[in-house]
Amino acid sequence: MAEYDHMAELGLTEDKQLVCSDVGFITRNDPLRDLCEAFVRNGGRLYDMLSRYDLVISYALSRGDANCGFVAKRLVPILMANGITDGAAYDVCSRNLKFMPGAEKAFGYLSRQLPTYICTETYEHQMMLLAEKLDIPMENISCNGFSFEDFELSKPDARRIREMVSQLGNMRISDECYTVSGRKYLTVEDNDLVNTLDRDLIKEMDKIDTMDEIRKELKVAGNEKAYAVLELCRKNEIPVSDTAFVGTRDSDYAAMDIVRDSTGLALSFCGSEYAVRGCNVAVLSDRPIVAAVLVNEFYDGGIESVREMIDHWTPEKLREWPCADRNLMNEMLAQFPKGLPEVYNVDRGNQKEVAEKSIEFSRSVRKQ
Repeated sequence: MAEYDHMAELGLTEDKQLVCSDVGFITRNDPLRDLCEAFVRNGGRLYDMLSRYDLVISYALSRGDANCGFVAKRLVPILMANGITDGAAYDVCSRNLKFMPGAEKAFGYLSRQLPTYICTETYEHQMMLLAEKLDIPMENISCNGFSFEDFELSKPDARRIREMVSQLGNMRISDECYTVSGRKYLTVEDNDLVNTLDRDLIKEMDKIDTMDEIRKELKVAGNEKAYAVLELCRKNEIPVSDTAFVGTRDSDYAAMDIVRDSTGLALSFCGSEYAVRGCNVAVLSDRPIVAAVLVNEFYDGGIESVREMIDHWTPEKLREWPCADRNLMNEMLAQFPKGLPEVYNVDRGNQKEVAEKSIEFSRSVRKQ
């Protein structure tokens, strides 16, 4: 017999939920890049190269075994070869943790309004810190939970990895937008990057036994984010149409695409090309309170209510908007006395233009 649910009997069941990314929405820093910079020579550049490789083979080339976000798995043996430990990883994450403006308050507000989850390929070392800061249980966070001490890397393999990484040089990294722009062929830079990494790093590193263990242990990447959303819908008995997903990365595309196609709220926040490609609403702001206002509107009235609000996105009209939480709306308006940030209803007609604007805006945020 099913357990009696007195909350449901009182009509207090939850009917909507929020799933969000961490980097670019909650945190300004990217912890995976921070770890590379801390332990690997020219590690920031290496991370950028692997991230670009990840995107190109997943979306531009559509390789069958590619999964955007897999860079988190490829980094583990590289970091191990350069002496990382769990304690050191935790210390680096702690030193570099930096929130988006007002993120803690906005996330706290949302988590009190509706069931809220974080889904990310980020390592557990960072997410344990975030769970404590945000007062969110770890069971509400889907991340790559593992210990570096769980894997063994022989000295010859470690030396071999360091040599391969050191030989990559300072290759140029293209910022070409492929699918959104309609380009059919890789740029010279991307073609060289894919060929070089395939030949000099990826295929060689995949021969190391530890890589198989890492693949099995680290389970979150782009496709798994989509599965996580579907599993939350099943577990919580909340339809995808009543799910909001706030995404920022290319690896969020698969999850956002499912939510958007099911008429849920797929919100790109300061998003990358494929975050915009998977969304139906795009926000160009570094202040999460903007997303909180839109998610709250979705919670109260659904996706059509959000679209209508965006059609009235001026300070004058929003002061009169019949929103569910006037205090939240007034706080957002007070934060933008010189004009509201750009917010768009996104469809195929404006997708390319919005993606280009969002990419440029996110670059300016990262420079701050």
